[in-house]
Amino acid sequence: MNKRGQALIEFVLILPLFIFLLFAVYDFGMIFSVKNTLESSSNDIVNLYKEGKNVNELQEIYNDLVITISEDTDYIKVTVKDNIKLITPGFNRIFGNPYQVMVERYIPYEQ
Repeated sequence: MNKRGQALIEFVLILPLFIFLLFAVYDFGMIFSVKNTLESSSNDIVNLYKEGKNVNELQEIYNDLVITISEDTDYIKVTVKDNIKLITPGFNRIFGNPYQVMVERYIPYEQ
């Protein structure tokens, strides 16, 4: 019996699943990386907003991000968004392509 042919067929059957798994790990890694970057940027944006910068000035500094600031009676809500293009086949149907990563910060009014 020839075992090499059997090994080749098993490899061909497993290869697409392995490639799909590698792409999925890459996409989730990118999502977590961008989320971490947005967390850091949102801290900087909050500090700049407290110093007196308005939304247009912040948008000029961080031109690749979407920044929205809304004020409530008790809190100021800062939202920072960025988009990621997913490369894993089928993920765009599940998560949408581009996938939008969003971070929100709530700042209490200082007394």
